[in-house]
Amino acid sequence: MSRQRLNTIIAVTALVCGAFAAEKPTATKKYQAYLSPMPHHDVMHPLIKGKGNTVVTLTDDTVSLNGTFAGLASPATKAHLCVSMAAGIPGKPVIDLVVQPRVEGNVTGTVKLDKDQAMALQKGQLYIQIDSEKAPGGNLWGWLLPEHETVGPDVPQKGPWFLPEFAVKTR
Repeated sequence: MSRQRLNTIIAVTALVCGAFAAEKPTATKKYQAYLSPMPHHDVMHPLIKGKGNTVVTLTDDTVSLNGTFAGLASPATKAHLCVSMAAGIPGKPVIDLVVQPRVEGNVTGTVKLDKDQAMALQKGQLYIQIDSEKAPGGNLWGWLLPEHETVGPDVPQKGPWFLPEFAVKTR
């Protein structure tokens, strides 16, 4: 092999390796959502029941979620990813999710977030809502919050355990 050919191969290899090294690393962050009954009045109390959990992974700008639910008073009909002004405040559906039409089952979805939706996720403004036959306006909901420690009933929680990035610094 000629010296010139060898130098060309080395140069091409260096360019290819440099291109791979210059690729943006994949950013992954974990979130979770505890699904619980939507706020309701006394008339709706027997119709809105159940609970669930969802594990959420954000990779770059794509959210993958996989959750379970159980105990609904009627079969699930729809599920959405919704945007609100803040955690605890109802918002509007922006992305449909997959849900099984049963009183217990799975809710799943993989969606690419646009810039506004990604910002809403960072601010704690995205939530999952599962509708049911008896509660078509929402049966269960749960905000996508950074992965955090979950303790059992009657166990006191200390500090900013569920939203550490929103913690107020004292000094």
